[in-house]
Amino acid sequence: MPGRSALKLLALLLAVPMLLPIDVYSRAASQETEVTVLDVGQGTAVVVRSGRRALLYDTGGGDPEGVNMGTLAVLPFLQQQGITSLDTLIISHPDLDHSAGTTVVHNALAVGRFRYGGVATDGAGTGPLGVVGRPCVAGEAWRWPGGQVFQFLSPAQEIPRRSNDSSCVLQIEVETIACCCRATSKADRERTLVQFWGDELLSDWLLAGHHGSKTSTTPTFLKRVRPQTAVISSGYANRFNHPHASVVARLQQQHVTILSTAAAGALAFNVAPGQALRISAYRDSVRRYWM
Repeated sequence: MPGRSALKLLALLLAVPMLLPIDVYSRAASQETEVTVLDVGQGTAVVVRSGRRALLYDTGGGDPEGVNMGTLAVLPFLQQQGITSLDTLIISHPDLDHSAGTTVVHNALAVGRFRYGGVATDGAGTGPLGVVGRPCVAGEAWRWPGGQVFQFLSPAQEIPRRSNDSSCVLQIEVETIACCCRATSKADRERTLVQFWGDELLSDWLLAGHHGSKTSTTPTFLKRVRPQTAVISSGYANRFNHPHASVVARLQQQHVTILSTAAAGALAFNVAPGQALRISAYRDSVRRYWM
């Protein structure tokens, strides 16, 4: 800067605040809970956070040894939110569209609890991509200080560990709001969930199984869950044609609002004490010309 040195010193002092850490949790310092379904294309990644606690359910797809959604989407989001550790990391099953970013995320953040589904334990607790943890088992539950309750609904301990059929199904309850996260499971596994849990499956919103595949989100399951909103995490113009037309029709018949990450981008569900559920879509606020 031209001019007197005193002004230069003042300019330097004014720049100091840019070097100070930003408390990105000031907005979430209350008991507000945010569940974000990230836009990771044909894959799944869900972040639950409240205050300084965070949970990650799946890490998106890609190449575990190369480019994957853990690097491209999940970690950037967590870093932008100021999240430096995870209370819980869950990999629903080892298919790469759900687990490709596991190593990247696990190496970048401290993880308190690691649970995985879809693979048989080797006795050493080695889960997807060689990360050590414990298999998720139906009935395991825990609570955060803010009152958020997490519980696995599947798989049962006696079910043979097969990738899709024994994936982790997680239910989250916040205040009077409940959501059910399901990576994938076929019709017979949905019947098992209905038989065992019955009306406890009731949830305000549902992450549709297998990206909207026709083999899941059956009428029997929907009648028990009775969601108001269903989220489909799938890639734009994906080669599987997800969501399947029959799944869309089933949801419409039950008068369920359908939201898609392919159309809306990341979807955030905010729950605050005494307030109604608020849903926001990334592309409602940020719309690129190519979208």
